[in-house]
Amino acid sequence: HGHGRRMLAMLLEKCRETGENRVLLTCDPDNTASSKIIAACGGILENTIQDEVGLSRSGWIQRWWISL
Repeated sequence: HGHGRRMLAMLLEKCRETGENRVLLTCDPDNTASSKIIAACGGILENTIQDEVGLSRSGWIQRWWISL
């Protein structure tokens, strides 16, 4: 339905309004829906790192940057 993409686009607009230049987003590598949404909104995958805090299901976290 495109709800996730619209929500992220709205968030990015708010970030622009507050003067942010870049935004870091993270998601689990196996969360393909989130990865696709982030990429569709201009996200560039920086790397995949081990989750040392324990927030992910897989033990790994993808780090995505979006330039505003």
